[in-house]
Amino acid sequence: MAGSTEGSQYLAELKEFLTFLRKLWALLAGVSVLFPLSNALVRVIPLAQWDQGGLAYLSPRLVTVLSTLACLFVVLRTFATRRELGAQLTGRTFQKRATRRFVLGLVAVGIYLAGYYAIAGGLYYDVLGWESDDLRRIVGDFVLLIAYTGFFGFMTSAFMLIGLSEYLGAKTPGPG
Repeated sequence: MAGSTEGSQYLAELKEFLTFLRKLWALLAGVSVLFPLSNALVRVIPLAQWDQGGLAYLSPRLVTVLSTLACLFVVLRTFATRRELGAQLTGRTFQKRATRRFVLGLVAVGIYLAGYYAIAGGLYYDVLGWESDDLRRIVGDFVLLIAYTGFFGFMTSAFMLIGLSEYLGAKTPGPG
C-alpha cells in the first residue's frame, strides 16, 4: 500500500502545482520557461556563433536548451520550497526578493550583451591576440552561457516569487 500512498502524494502535488499555475504571475513564471526558446524565433537577444556573433564553441541551440532547463529547474525548485518560503516571507519580502532577482536579470543581460558585442567586434583577435581556433575562447562562451542563462533564470525566479506570494496569500504587514 506504500506505493499507492506515494502515488496519491504525487497526484496531490501535481494538482497543487496546476492550481498554482492558474494564477497570473505563476502563469507568467510557467511561460517564462519557454522564453529562451522564443528568443530563437523572435531574436530579441542576439545569439549566434562566430562570424555572426560571439559564441565560438557552444552552439546557440545548446545555450537555449541549457537556459530552458535552468528555467524549468527554477520553477520546480521554487514550487517545491513554497511552504518554507511562505513560512519565512511576508508579501513585502516576496516583492523585495522578486525585485532583486529582476535587477540581477537586467545586470545579467547587460553582461551578456556587452560580452557578446565585444567578442563579435573582435575582442579575441584585436585585443587579446587569439586566433579563431584558440581553445581559450571557450572561457568567453561559458561567460556568455552563464549570463544568458542567468537573465532568464532570474526573470523566471522573479515571476515565481510574485506568483507564490499571490498563491500563498502572503500578507503585507500593516503599519505599526
